[in-house]
Amino acid sequence: MNRDRVKFFSVTDWGSGFQIEKAEIVLKNFDDKKEYNVIDLIEFYNITQYIDNKMYLKKWNNDDIEKIKKITNNMKKKIHIFFNSKLSNDNFEFILEQVSNEYMDDFFEIINQHIQSINISNNIFKKAIKEKDIFLLYILTQKQLVNKYSNEIKDIMIEKYMESARIIIEKYYLERNSEKDIYIPKTLTMQDIEEILINYINNEQVHSRYVELLSKDNKNGIALSDKTKLLAKKKSEKLKEEIFKNGIKFEIGYLVTLDNEMSEFETKKEEYKNGEFKCMYSKKWLENNLDYPTLLNNFIYLFNYTDIYSRIQLVNFSKQAETFESIMRLNAKNSYNPNSIFNSKRYLSLLQFKLYYEYLKNKGIRMEEIIEWFFNKYLVEEFNIKNYSISMPSEKSNYFEKCKSLLPEFDHILKEYKLFVEEGSIDQELVTMSSGQMFFRNIPSLINNKYVYLSNNNDNQLILYYLFSDQCMLIYLQRFTERYRSFCEVIVKEKVKYEEYNDYNKKILDWLIDKQIIFIDKGGYIQIKNINRVTIYKELNDKEVICYWRNSGEKRKEIDKMLDEGLLEVGNSLFSRNEQDYFDYYLNKSKFVDGYDIRNSNLHGTQEGDNKSDIHYSNYLQIMILLVLIIIKINDELCLYNSENYDKK
Repeated sequence: MNRDRVKFFSVTDWGSGFQIEKAEIVLKNFDDKKEYNVIDLIEFYNITQYIDNKMYLKKWNNDDIEKIKKITNNMKKKIHIFFNSKLSNDNFEFILEQVSNEYMDDFFEIINQHIQSINISNNIFKKAIKEKDIFLLYILTQKQLVNKYSNEIKDIMIEKYMESARIIIEKYYLERNSEKDIYIPKTLTMQDIEEILINYINNEQVHSRYVELLSKDNKNGIALSDKTKLLAKKKSEKLKEEIFKNGIKFEIGYLVTLDNEMSEFETKKEEYKNGEFKCMYSKKWLENNLDYPTLLNNFIYLFNYTDIYSRIQLVNFSKQAETFESIMRLNAKNSYNPNSIFNSKRYLSLLQFKLYYEYLKNKGIRMEEIIEWFFNKYLVEEFNIKNYSISMPSEKSNYFEKCKSLLPEFDHILKEYKLFVEEGSIDQELVTMSSGQMFFRNIPSLINNKYVYLSNNNDNQLILYYLFSDQCMLIYLQRFTERYRSFCEVIVKEKVKYEEYNDYNKKILDWLIDKQIIFIDKGGYIQIKNINRVTIYKELNDKEVICYWRNSGEKRKEIDKMLDEGLLEVGNSLFSRNEQDYFDYYLNKSKFVDGYDIRNSNLHGTQEGDNKSDIHYSNYLQIMILLVLIIIKINDELCLYNSENYDKK
């Protein structure tokens, strides 16, 4: 009988409690004398990862845990026996057919761990991989497997050049969020790689940003010929001409859709063509992952409403404005001054939420019920937080009524969380005693030193400008053939001598040397003095805030030094400063005169009723987005507070 199998995603995954509950049933029914199929064994592998990472149910006592460890050890033995001795040429293709897409990455990970004893011939391996059309990244993240079947993987990569090109670009040109490295077969020569990328450039279904990257020099282990870079440059210019054909001012269309053809393991695709940015999401994957934790996780990992540190990515980052826009745009006082990138993110997030909201509704799942589940059930089961109360609008209400009934819940949710932080529990009678409006800046955090910001220091502003501004004169040297975006990028990618600069710029360099940012090595070349400090400045330049406890111990030590020097300051609130501004911009005009003022316009009757149903629907979607973001922030904080990374002292 088919059933929902256990899957390990990560130690910080939202749905881990739900998965471990399923694992408990499998553990209770495990029989050491029974023969299990490959799907069972891969499920055992996922279960052992929870136990190995000490992720237990709260109800388990020490005796339970010891018993479970013995069971998982027996599970591991069965896994070893099967992959060491029972996997063969005769059954490899058949077994591969049995493995679901959900478990395909685990299957190759286990094979990689048993590579010394795996006895699958090269021809059988290649034939099976091609016929099953295995997603290449599952294989290319397994180093020993890539080494063993190097020639076969090389041939498949050349044949599947569109997929291979994206992987190659991801490895050599992009910052990756994944913890897994990508391993390219040693037999895939530079000539082969170039052939793959040329075929990709010549294809009509290319990603414009990827093609632009291929036109640039790369110092991360790949060196394309000038001819190939020129080909990429011409293709990139052609794509840009299509974008700019109506002048420097242009509009981008957005299309957000579900794709029936995408496999369930390929969760999304993004492409830009002819002035349209298209986001496609796998309908199969969504249909197979309708549990509430995953549905909430999708806002992080699928729609990217936040980054992996739960920093909201929909906020208005001042440094994201293009140079031309920053010069021409008028910034009014007491205004949020959203730039074009912010507006694009807002529009895209509304389309994503609308698609998701309507899709789930057709599946009989109301987003409102998921939100209620988080506060009424999840917080109780995962963190023992009781008495949280939230009232979501009824299904039959129109959107004007929904907005009007939901907006007061913002204050209620925030008051409850504030009370929990301050008192350790929620007393509804005490909650109702406070009748004033809650401000996002006043919501405290459980976490000490949660956020780190730049202090109001003139040195900081100069350092950011000299290191990261595309207007700083330090990025211009006559011998450069490439236009760099910052001085920091120059000294990372080029060998630049102090003597190459004129006297005026040398004064700037001397100042940076005095501030311990750069130094001149024995050869006279400019080098970064303290990489951790420069990395901290770079993150604050781009994101405006750092999550202190999400950094390594070494990096936190440097942050501590900068705090002692008065260069940084900490904040202990649930929301970072730019997140507070983001919520205020949408909900009221208390801080920004150009805000949407959704709260006051609905609660105080300045919005018309059903006569403007489209406006109310759009407002409701935006309100729901804000609620989901609050949920993400609360969950992240509670997970961090209860993790080993956080020192409660």
